Amino acid sequence: MSRPPADSRQLLAPGFTDTRVSRHITRIHDPRDVHMYLVTGRERALLVDTGYGVGDLAAFVTSLTDLPLTVVLTHGHIDHAFGASGLTDVHMHPADLPVLARHQVASRRLHNAVRSAHADTPGDAPAPVLAPEVDPTRLVPLHDGERIGLGGLTVEVLEAPGHTPGSVALLVEEERVLITGDAANQLTFLFLPESSTLTSYAAMLERLTARAARRYDRVLVSHGSGEITPTVLEDLRTLCERVLAGDDDAVPFRFEDMGGLVARAVTRSHGDPGPPADDAPNIVYDPHRL
Repeated sequence: MSRPPADSRQLLAPGFTDTRVSRHITRIHDPRDVHMYLVTGRERALLVDTGYGVGDLAAFVTSLTDLPLTVVLTHGHIDHAFGASGLTDVHMHPADLPVLARHQVASRRLHNAVRSAHADTPGDAPAPVLAPEVDPTRLVPLHDGERIGLGGLTVEVLEAPGHTPGSVALLVEEERVLITGDAANQLTFLFLPESSTLTSYAAMLERLTARAARRYDRVLVSHGSGEITPTVLEDLRTLCERVLAGDDDAVPFRFEDMGGLVARAVTRSHGDPGPPADDAPNIVYDPHRL
């Protein structure tokens, strides 16, 4: 999860960009600091996440592929799920429906801020495209172990609760690529109200590691550079063990009105206002919910 943009330059930043990650996977970058992924088979395409709902994502995806599209949301946070209303055949784990509902309020605030920033901008720039609110009744329930065939490519859904109750990872089998979204990344948020305890998260990592063992060589994530070490699951388990043993760095961290502790100390780049993250695995946790 990233902090919703507040600066008018970022609110009205130019549109999406794309980068080829592998033969069948394209990273779509939202300038508001989140990545999506487009996986294309011979017969169908799969879009992983939909960003903030700012900008014409449907048109951008259409510019990349004319294949029939299925959409999977890795979880229900504002920066991943709120472009979904502009698309059809959208799937999400039902455990994240309450998370999605809570983030509707933040989405309204963001969209109002975008409208205000546009109104205050001189010139005749076209109004930004804002996706309508997500209708949860239109979301298709996503289930653990579900396999999505794209024609020559199969994507397996793997439950990965922790960051949120309904977080999932996606294994693109033939590409040997694991997409973890925010479930395991360079600053995994486990201090949110909807996050699990650290102990439960460590158990999930053990299960996920066993299920995906020797089935992937690369791991793609939703923030930062977009890729992380393929040992991320094991590295995060080790960090969990350090926290539970009282042997981590425990660096204080603030996000909006919430606080947590960063397990592994990171040296910020000079003048970097962003979160204390590099591209190595890390966790922010609540010391009262271990």
